[in-house]
Amino acid sequence: MEHHRLRKYRGPETWARVRAAYVAGESAPSVARRFDVGLSNLRRRAMAEGWTRSRIAERLDFKPLRGGADDPPPALAALSPAGDTAEPPYISPKVAVSRALRRAAWLLSQGQAAEAMALIRTAEALERSGVAG
Repeated sequence: MEHHRLRKYRGPETWARVRAAYVAGESAPSVARRFDVGLSNLRRRAMAEGWTRSRIAERLDFKPLRGGADDPPPALAALSPAGDTAEPPYISPKVAVSRALRRAAWLLSQGQAAEAMALIRTAEALERSGVAG
Protein backbone atom coordinates (compact mmCIF):
# COMPACT_ATOMS: atom_id res chain seq x y z
CA MET A 1 0.00 0.00 0.00
CA GLU A 2 1.45 3.33 -1.05
CA HIS A 3 1.24 6.34 1.15
CA HIS A 4 0.74 9.65 -0.60
CA ARG A 5 1.41 12.82 1.29
CA LEU A 6 -1.27 15.44 1.07
CA ARG A 7 0.11 18.71 -0.23
CA LYS A 8 -0.85 21.83 1.64
CA TYR A 9 -1.68 24.99 -0.24
CA ARG A 10 -1.65 28.27 1.63
CA GLY A 11 -2.98 31.37 -0.06
CA PRO A 12 -1.38 34.80 -0.34
CA GLU A 13 -3.24 36.09 2.75
CA THR A 14 -1.75 33.35 4.89
CA TRP A 15 1.75 33.96 3.54
CA ALA A 16 1.37 37.70 4.18
CA ARG A 17 0.52 36.94 7.81
CA VAL A 18 3.43 34.46 8.02
CA ARG A 19 5.79 37.11 6.69
CA ALA A 20 4.50 39.76 9.11
CA ALA A 21 4.92 37.44 12.11
CA TYR A 22 8.39 36.32 11.04
CA VAL A 23 9.64 39.83 10.30
CA ALA A 24 8.21 41.01 13.65
CA GLY A 25 10.60 38.64 15.41
CA GLU A 26 8.75 35.39 16.01
CA SER A 27 10.89 32.32 15.41
CA ALA A 28 10.48 30.38 12.17
CA PRO A 29 9.43 27.11 13.89
CA SER A 30 6.80 28.98 15.92
CA VAL A 31 5.42 30.75 12.84
CA ALA A 32 5.38 27.50 10.87
CA ARG A 33 3.38 25.73 13.61
CA ARG A 34 0.97 28.62 14.13
CA PHE A 35 0.09 29.03 10.45
CA ASP A 36 0.45 25.33 9.56
CA VAL A 37 3.08 25.86 6.88
CA GLY A 38 6.19 23.78 6.34
CA LEU A 39 9.30 25.10 8.06
CA SER A 40 11.46 24.48 4.99
CA ASN A 41 8.83 26.19 2.81
CA LEU A 42 8.85 29.20 5.11
CA ARG A 43 12.63 29.49 5.00
CA ARG A 44 12.79 28.90 1.24
CA ARG A 45 10.15 31.56 0.58
CA ALA A 46 11.84 34.02 2.95
CA MET A 47 15.12 33.60 1.07
CA ALA A 48 13.51 33.81 -2.37
CA GLU A 49 11.39 36.88 -1.58
CA GLY A 50 14.07 38.67 0.45
CA TRP A 51 12.32 38.90 3.80
CA THR A 52 14.96 37.18 5.87
CA ARG A 53 15.96 39.14 8.95
CA SER A 54 19.48 39.73 7.66
CA ARG A 55 18.23 41.29 4.41
CA ILE A 56 15.73 43.46 6.25
CA ALA A 57 18.48 44.62 8.62
CA GLU A 58 20.65 45.53 5.62
CA ARG A 59 17.84 47.60 4.13
CA LEU A 60 17.19 49.38 7.43
CA ASP A 61 20.86 50.21 7.99
CA PHE A 62 20.86 53.98 7.85
CA LYS A 63 23.65 55.77 6.08
CA PRO A 64 25.51 58.50 8.03
CA LEU A 65 24.42 62.06 7.45
CA ARG A 66 26.62 64.29 5.33
CA GLY A 67 28.69 66.58 7.48
CA GLY A 68 29.06 64.17 10.38
CA ALA A 69 26.96 63.16 13.31
CA ASP A 70 28.32 65.54 15.94
CA ASP A 71 24.96 67.10 16.64
CA PRO A 72 21.77 65.06 16.73
CA PRO A 73 19.01 66.06 14.33
CA PRO A 74 16.37 68.36 15.86
CA ALA A 75 13.88 65.51 16.15
CA LEU A 76 16.32 63.53 18.30
CA ALA A 77 17.60 66.45 20.39
CA ALA A 78 15.23 65.54 23.23
CA LEU A 79 16.85 62.09 23.41
CA SER A 80 20.36 63.47 23.49
CA PRO A 81 22.35 62.48 26.60
CA ALA A 82 23.98 65.94 26.64
CA GLY A 83 20.70 67.55 27.69
CA ASP A 84 19.59 67.77 31.30
CA THR A 85 18.33 64.44 32.59
CA ALA A 86 14.77 65.00 33.69
CA GLU A 87 13.05 62.52 35.94
CA PRO A 88 10.60 60.30 33.99
CA PRO A 89 6.93 60.72 34.91
CA TYR A 90 5.76 58.55 37.82
CA ILE A 91 3.44 55.65 37.13
CA SER A 92 2.05 53.31 39.75
CA PRO A 93 3.59 49.81 39.52
CA LYS A 94 0.09 48.25 39.61
CA VAL A 95 -0.98 50.43 36.68
CA ALA A 96 2.24 49.54 34.82
CA VAL A 97 1.56 45.81 35.24
CA SER A 98 -2.04 46.07 34.08
CA ARG A 99 -1.05 48.18 31.05
CA ALA A 100 1.74 45.75 30.17
CA LEU A 101 -0.63 42.78 30.29
CA ARG A 102 -3.26 44.60 28.23
CA ARG A 103 -0.64 45.57 25.65
CA ALA A 104 0.67 41.98 25.60
CA ALA A 105 -2.83 40.68 24.84
CA TRP A 106 -3.11 43.15 21.96
CA LEU A 107 0.33 42.18 20.62
CA LEU A 108 -0.68 38.51 20.66
CA SER A 109 -3.81 39.34 18.69
CA GLN A 110 -1.57 41.07 16.12
CA GLY A 111 0.71 38.04 15.83
CA GLN A 112 3.66 39.56 17.68
CA ALA A 113 4.30 36.81 20.20
CA ALA A 114 7.93 37.67 20.95
CA GLU A 115 7.12 41.22 22.04
CA ALA A 116 4.10 40.02 24.01
CA MET A 117 6.20 37.47 25.90
CA ALA A 118 8.77 40.14 26.78
CA LEU A 119 6.04 42.32 28.30
CA ILE A 120 4.53 39.39 30.19
CA ARG A 121 7.93 38.47 31.66
CA THR A 122 8.47 42.09 32.72
CA ALA A 123 5.05 42.25 34.40
CA GLU A 124 5.74 38.97 36.21
CA ALA A 125 9.10 40.27 37.41
CA LEU A 126 7.46 43.43 38.77
CA GLU A 127 4.89 41.37 40.63
CA ARG A 128 7.53 38.96 42.03
CA SER A 129 9.69 41.82 43.26
CA GLY A 130 6.82 43.08 45.39
CA VAL A 131 6.91 46.53 43.83
CA ALA A 132 3.47 46.06 42.27
CA GLY A 133 2.03 44.14 45.18
